Parts: sequence; C-alpha cells; structure tokens
Amino acid sequence: MIFLLFWRFTEFGGPIHQRPVQDVAYNVAQFIHRGGSFINYYMPNYGHLKELHRAIKMCVRAIVADPIVTSLGCLQCASFLSNYETKSTSIVLFNNMHYNLPPWSISILHDYRNVVFNTVKVYIKRG
Repeated sequence: MIFLLFWRFTEFGGPIHQRPVQDVAYNVAQFIHRGGSFINYYMPNYGHLKELHRAIKMCVRAIVADPIVTSLGCLQCASFLSNYETKSTSIVLFNNMHYNLPPWSISILHDYRNVVFNTVKVYIKRG
C-alpha cells in the first residue's frame, strides 16, 4: 500500500502557500497510475477533485485487477496519457486516435478511447 499526503506548514505571519488544484489533480492521477491507494487532502478545490475521483472510480476494476494481456476491446480497461512538458501541448496517437494533451497534464481514458478527465481542465457544473 502506498500513501500520498499533501501537507505544507505555514509560518505564522508568513505567506500562505497554495497549489493550483490542477497541480494537485496531476499528482494524484500520477500517484494512482503508479499504484497508489490512499490520498488525504486538506482544503482543496472540491469540485475538480471530485470529478477526478469520479473518473478513477470508472476505472477501478481495471486499476485493481491483476495485470492480464488482452486486446484493447476488453471491459476492464484504463489508460493514463501523460504530457510532462510544462509549456507545450502534445498530440498523442494512441489506439488509432489522436489526443491533445495540454502542458503538464494527464488524461484518463476509462475504455482506451474516451477521455473522462484531464487534470488541467477544471470542470464546472452549471445549474
């Protein structure tokens, strides 16, 4: 079991350090992709991270399953497409489809085709 805790002490009277929620989402997605299993937040942007966890939950069967070599048509599929470049968008060809990955982002595909979440795109529900 791997743990990830986000913790930063603030000095009395000093600056308050805040990480953009997109950066937190990027690190959490990367952590889950590498086998992480426990995340603890302290006052993050709830809406964006809620959508990240919804996407991860869609992929949970594939994430926790024993690795099995199967065709891309399997029911237990998940993909994490990463762009480690900090300033430029990358176009990735994966499974005969093109994906635009914004700088410093991870896109989660729950079925090897459809992006259900990207760490830098803040999703706002209206109404």
